[in-house]
Amino acid sequence: MTSRQEYDLLDACRILFPSADINRDFLSYIQLEGLKNAYRNRAWECHPDTCGDGEDQSGRTELFRRSVEAYNLLNEYLKTRKPVIPLRYPQKSASKPAVPRIEVVGRVEGEHYYDGPMPTIELKIGLYLYYKTVISYQAVVRALMWQRDLRPPLGDFARQWGWLSEEDVDVVLKATHIVGSFGERAVAMGLLTQSQLNIILLHQRSMQQQVGRYFVANSLLSELSLKHHLRELAQHNRQVREARG
Repeated sequence: MTSRQEYDLLDACRILFPSADINRDFLSYIQLEGLKNAYRNRAWECHPDTCGDGEDQSGRTELFRRSVEAYNLLNEYLKTRKPVIPLRYPQKSASKPAVPRIEVVGRVEGEHYYDGPMPTIELKIGLYLYYKTVISYQAVVRALMWQRDLRPPLGDFARQWGWLSEEDVDVVLKATHIVGSFGERAVAMGLLTQSQLNIILLHQRSMQQQVGRYFVANSLLSELSLKHHLRELAQHNRQVREARG
């Protein structure tokens, strides 16, 4: 990849993921489903047909055109992106293939680790690692809290898109007598529709950090171990779906 090609790809990411921290690593981790979600949200934001009275329609048209070009460029890049080549270890003998070393991290004293059979249900990476006895239950909770804390606030998106004012956000935050999340309270108060909340949640999920990154960042797993477990998780969920089907 030339410097110019990389610059164009990073620029395309900035168009479709305006709130993300765009760098070279972002190109390595971006996935097709996340790209599709980001494009749908961005296209909905700037499509000329959704332009209200008094809005800059020409500006929205130009942004929509650039969003389409950015999606097409990144889509082609993902089709041709070379997969990460796993590390190879020397073989002990010609008859036995080498197996990548998966680091085993010592258990944290005082934390709860699972001891039982693997559930025959579809799982996400946090609970999968817990049921594999790789990490503790407390580590799963910390990872989910970390992901939540880094998640872009719903109110920020609603303000950017003109669905809520600063005053509206403040009112919803103070409405602690209404049970539920920020979005659920906003819907209950009639400040957002359920459709608007669903769009914001989809956009928010497309931009949030993956839970697995927490375990690597906190030295609970190595990068190689995480990739190994993600492959195993995909196989587990596929087998569950096939058995159910």
